[in-house]
Amino acid sequence: METKYYYSYNTAAKTYSGKHPALKNPQRPSEYLLPAKATFIEPPQTGTNEIAIWNGQNWDIESDFRGQTQVNIETKEISTIEYVGAIKDGFQKISEDMAEDIKTNPEKYKNIGGNFSDISNTDEYRQFLKEKETEARKTKIEQELSELDIKRIRAICESSIKDEFTGETWLDFYNKQVANLREELNKL
Repeated sequence: METKYYYSYNTAAKTYSGKHPALKNPQRPSEYLLPAKATFIEPPQTGTNEIAIWNGQNWDIESDFRGQTQVNIETKEISTIEYVGAIKDGFQKISEDMAEDIKTNPEKYKNIGGNFSDISNTDEYRQFLKEKETEARKTKIEQELSELDIKRIRAICESSIKDEFTGETWLDFYNKQVANLREELNKL
């Protein structure tokens, strides 16, 4: 005896959800019962990242990236794909590794002609890194100058000699450090 199957689909998106053996109709033994949200038409084979969708007459094949990661190419916001179909405009499917890198280094990526691209090997990105390093060094120098100002105030109050041989005071020593840092800061 041959088993007849029906193919079910879910209510919301009408995506294929499974193959099930059909029961014979007890009133008409030559017929099979067909539950709601099901068809006797077998869905076509689907490939990777595809799913069959019931259109009311037959099955269509749609892209299916659900559960994978995408990025908004304008805002760099990372999200999980929760819809069936092609990737929406303004978004790009990305790997988990790239998503983590975007979270850590968002400035390393840019929208170039509607494509979210890694620009880490460009002059533009190298210039950005150089400017970032310069700003970090300026901040560090300003912190060091602030600390030296406190030390100079103490040196004025104590007026003790730092080096007996040269006669250099602590104030002279700190003033030299301040002059060197200010010179470096002016060059940045």
